[in-house]
Amino acid sequence: MFRMITILMMLLFMNSCTTSENSTPQVQHIVMCWLKNGASQEKFIEAVKNLKAIEQVQNISVGTKLESIEPVADNSFDISFIITFKNNDELKVYLDHPKHVEAVTNILKPALAKVVVYDFQEL
Repeated sequence: MFRMITILMMLLFMNSCTTSENSTPQVQHIVMCWLKNGASQEKFIEAVKNLKAIEQVQNISVGTKLESIEPVADNSFDISFIITFKNNDELKVYLDHPKHVEAVTNILKPALAKVVVYDFQEL
């Protein structure tokens, strides 16, 4: 668990470098994914990037794991992504948005062996 928290903190730091300055605390939706054997990483990543078309999404960072030398790092996941929202209401709209539901139903969920999601509001 400590490894996962460390990875999340590193991902958050990297994401904070790419988001625009905003005085309102934003919401971060962090998704850690373990793919089934034979699932296409390219197709999965493309589906995640296409979620940027949803109006409520401010930013998406997506990538594959690094083989970290950090002793507390969890190197077991395949793909992780962070989606930034203006606030929690925007996250709620996104979760029910038809484009999100379609991507989850048709591409993302069928490819997943395991998924862990963390949502938090910046301070």
